Amino acid sequence: MSFFLATALAGTQLYHGTSSPDPVKGTEWLAFEPEHALIFAHPRGPPGRGHLPGHEHPPPKLEEWDKIPEQFPHERLHDFDPSMSSPPRSYGPPPPPHPHNNAQHPLSEDDSGPKNGYLHTYALKHPLNLLYIDGMSAGKTANGTLDTQDILLLNLTAPDHGFWGEIERARGLCDLAYSTWQGKIDGIVRMEGGFEIILCEFAKHLEVKEIMPVVEQRVGEGILGGWRYYQAITDRYHGIGGGRVRLNYENFISVFEYEGLDLWANDVHSDVPMPRLQSVSSEDLLRIKNAVTDMVLKNDKEIKDTVNWQEVTDMIIGRYSAPLHYLGTPKSPARSSKEEFATYLSNLLRPFIDHTSRNTTLETHRCIAQSLPAATTDSLAARTVLAISTKICNSLLTALDVTSLSMSRSLSESSPPPAHALSLIDQLISYLQWTAWKQCPSCADEEICVVPIWPLGTLEDHRKPRCLGESEALRRNGYWGRFGMGRRAPPDRKNGRH
Repeated sequence: MSFFLATALAGTQLYHGTSSPDPVKGTEWLAFEPEHALIFAHPRGPPGRGHLPGHEHPPPKLEEWDKIPEQFPHERLHDFDPSMSSPPRSYGPPPPPHPHNNAQHPLSEDDSGPKNGYLHTYALKHPLNLLYIDGMSAGKTANGTLDTQDILLLNLTAPDHGFWGEIERARGLCDLAYSTWQGKIDGIVRMEGGFEIILCEFAKHLEVKEIMPVVEQRVGEGILGGWRYYQAITDRYHGIGGGRVRLNYENFISVFEYEGLDLWANDVHSDVPMPRLQSVSSEDLLRIKNAVTDMVLKNDKEIKDTVNWQEVTDMIIGRYSAPLHYLGTPKSPARSSKEEFATYLSNLLRPFIDHTSRNTTLETHRCIAQSLPAATTDSLAARTVLAISTKICNSLLTALDVTSLSMSRSLSESSPPPAHALSLIDQLISYLQWTAWKQCPSCADEEICVVPIWPLGTLEDHRKPRCLGESEALRRNGYWGRFGMGRRAPPDRKNGRH
């Protein structure tokens, strides 16, 4: 639901999987991790093998889209019927293999045709100016992951295109970059099972480093790149890494900044409310799109000169996530003893309280200032971090005061903390919903922390991520609905979700 200006550094190495040994010249997709690109490094199957269209073919080049045979007319439709054959493969994890794909073929069958796919390795000739669309924005789902592109930026009248809207989506975004954004954006950064770039002009920005033939995986090594691919995904849970892409946190656009939008009344099936743009008025959508355009056209500030608000946010979370988790856990000793509760809060807030001269305003200011840069700007990020810090500090200081007052009026210090103090902590935790509280503990070497990353994952994985080994982690599905792998779990009738 947010848009950031980003810069990819010169020399950054990127990857592209395809059936062709020829360098790409126009618009295509690039992966930051080679395991991601390897999914698409497959040969084009020879004609007459009887495979369903789309199961082993990489995505057609943009210039080839109009040449797709008319024998598969549904490939050009905006809405695809899942009961029909698969559409041509878009960039992103492919659909599961058809049960007949691995069947043995007669020895007399013609095996002519390409035997290899190719992994292209490129390096950036110069820094790239990019637009980062946050969230699972490359996930081809009906859950709203594509709303900021299809509904907001591209104003498509038939959203939820899924796999088969990727060509149109890439064209539309690059058209915006060329025209409305006056060539100031070179490509779009998105995330699915790995981060990727939709790069509008390969030949202009990339140097070919290597084009390597790739041998097909053996039967039984799994789909979607296998176990090593899953491990590569988890390596990037906390970002692209290596300083390869820098975001401008000082100047970004978020849908959440706009008041009065109907974001939450939708059909997304999850354990927590998820936003969508399907009910937002066309006037509001245009207003936000114009703000994105204004941000792009007026950008004249070097990212290196801006505050890294991600690091500031990480510092705040690092300071308060464990204490809040402790205070909010039902079986925590602090919730059964007001003395333990008050002592814990007093120690946490000690740097901000002058017990010789209590002053609520000064205490709150000290608590907030501990995390904020001295020369704070009036940017959206600065205002957001200030608001969150204020809520945290006010809630904790008030909970301490309420408990201290209760202790002064009662002889029993072993009784539970006041209900109001506990409620302040619980409301704060519910408001923040930090992902740190869902994060897996350190997993074993051959385990990964399983969370829903399109197209895989279950509702339970989103509710409570956990460490799993290869045999348990693979083929988990249901979270992403009809464009994810497999079927979605039955609706929770009890909660009225559907």
